[in-house]
Amino acid sequence: MELIRSAATGDDGTRRPPEVRAAATGALTAGAGWLGVVLLGVLAAMAVPRASAGFGEALGSGSLLWLVLGGARLHVGEGTVALTPLLGTLLLVVLARVGSRRGLPDEPSLREQSAWLGGYAAVALLAALLGLLSPAAPTLLSLLLPLLVVPAVGLAWAHGLPEQVTEQWARAPLAVRRGLVPGAKGAALLVALGSVLVLVATVAHIGRVAHIQSALDAGFFGGLLLVLVQVALLPNLGIWALSFAAGPGFSTTGGAMTTWSGAEAGLMPMVPVLAAQPQPGDLMWVTHLLVLLPVGAGVWIGREALDYVPRLAATQAKLAAVAAAVLVAALAVALLDALAGGSLGALRLSHLGAPAPLLGLVLVAELALGAFAAVARDWWVLRR
Repeated sequence: MELIRSAATGDDGTRRPPEVRAAATGALTAGAGWLGVVLLGVLAAMAVPRASAGFGEALGSGSLLWLVLGGARLHVGEGTVALTPLLGTLLLVVLARVGSRRGLPDEPSLREQSAWLGGYAAVALLAALLGLLSPAAPTLLSLLLPLLVVPAVGLAWAHGLPEQVTEQWARAPLAVRRGLVPGAKGAALLVALGSVLVLVATVAHIGRVAHIQSALDAGFFGGLLLVLVQVALLPNLGIWALSFAAGPGFSTTGGAMTTWSGAEAGLMPMVPVLAAQPQPGDLMWVTHLLVLLPVGAGVWIGREALDYVPRLAATQAKLAAVAAAVLVAALAVALLDALAGGSLGALRLSHLGAPAPLLGLVLVAELALGAFAAVARDWWVLRR
């Protein structure tokens, strides 16, 4: 952060053009995130007892890991790695926000923002080239996410949306504008509830998880990196658990599904936290009660949406705002699931996680059940 600040300051007589300073701070912001991930990767590769990768391959793999955190997909042999740790993506967005706030003026011009994005994208492109040192290779289209989308989100979070976008948003239907924030909060609540389920399952089966962790024999730094990756995957697994609670369930390998009715047997990836999932066989009937989690979240979303509508507004206006919030929440979770991906290779590892389209549709129904119950209660209270 000090490097970013120093790139934006200088003596009055030697001050660089604002676009050059903006590009430099954008490059430093990307470089800060890249360096942290690469250092962990190189240390892990050098310290793991059974690792055979050289420095160049470790450098390339660390660069690709940084791109994966931003949403990139990788080709590995005949398979594809499309499992983006959502917590890592969030950290990169936060870093982009901090870097753009420290490296740009309070009200940057469009040229300065474009230069900042250009500097960030240049470093990300260099990281993609370094990734060629590893056996994997990023897919070209997916590079748009770590190169442009992630820094653009952080930039918009720090300095707001462009004026043209703000003007178009002001023309959107009132119900959509009222339901956006409650829906986004509801999506965050749903992922948080799923993450809590994962933590509870991990604590309940900590013995199995620790056994897989120790069996990998990754050493200190390799084990540390493995733990960090699993922490970064917590929101991903939270979406899987949410899908289990909502009904569609999730898949581990080879199409083996875990739903209310039971868990199917399948060869699991060597990710220790996956040992916390239910064992193959029928599950108890009480697992059906987990559906109360999304329904309860729907009640909360409905009450949040009603706060954005005047108390004495027409019932139709309240219903429209609540419906918009429900749709936003379900769509946001489905999009997060799509971003998180669901592949760690080919064949049996090609389809992992929750089915995003089906999960979105089921969440619309369950959230609506709870949200409209909140509207009905509000109507009854006013009627009395």
